[in-house]
Amino acid sequence: MIDLHCHIIPQVDDGSKSIEMSLQMAKKAYECGYTGIFATSHFIEINHETKKEVMRSKVKQLNDYLKANGINIEVYVGNEVYFTPNVTNILKENTRILTLNDSRYMLIEFPMSGSVMNFTNIIADIVKSGYRPIIAHPERYEFTTKNFDVLKQAIELGALLQINVTSICGYYGSKAKSNVINLLKNNMVHLIGTDAHDDVKVYSKFDKAIKKITKIIGKDSLHEILYDNSNKILNDIEFMPDFVD
Repeated sequence: MIDLHCHIIPQVDDGSKSIEMSLQMAKKAYECGYTGIFATSHFIEINHETKKEVMRSKVKQLNDYLKANGINIEVYVGNEVYFTPNVTNILKENTRILTLNDSRYMLIEFPMSGSVMNFTNIIADIVKSGYRPIIAHPERYEFTTKNFDVLKQAIELGALLQINVTSICGYYGSKAKSNVINLLKNNMVHLIGTDAHDDVKVYSKFDKAIKKITKIIGKDSLHEILYDNSNKILNDIEFMPDFVD
């Protein structure tokens, strides 16, 4: 089981504050059943860009530290890419953004409030460029709440949806909770991430959240999302989700 979305690299963005906190995050992730974590530190064009070679070095340092402390979990490179109209060009450059474990899959975040012009065109352009966009926590966006069908269109174009595990517990408010329930009921969830920024808030609610999700989609679908799909991302295996009615 691989965590698709986690801010575990210390002192890079608004995630882990120290290497010791990262160690505790990895410990608690392992206790939850994770064997791997994508380190999805923020990439925000111009305002917050950490060079790829720096990120690779930090991931290696963290992996070495975890192994030295007996934590049997692997951290993989990645970014949570904040949307920019220039995203396709940046991807084509192949010098600034880290995809998930250097695969065709990239995690992309959109603005929480307001609208996103040409959303489906953006998704289509990313796919045409040879990448598969994974839309981070769509349950939290105002523009998808107002127009649920745009997510169905994005899936049909080749996007995947990643929910935050604690959304089901109301961690991000009642609207995000309602949205995530609708996504689960409509077979529109392909991946689950913790979006953990520290070693306390998410992991303490993980088991409760998984039980709630299981009640909605069942054990088989949960296994597909948590295990099968995340391993396909890790190993850069092409797959398409079931068509959304």
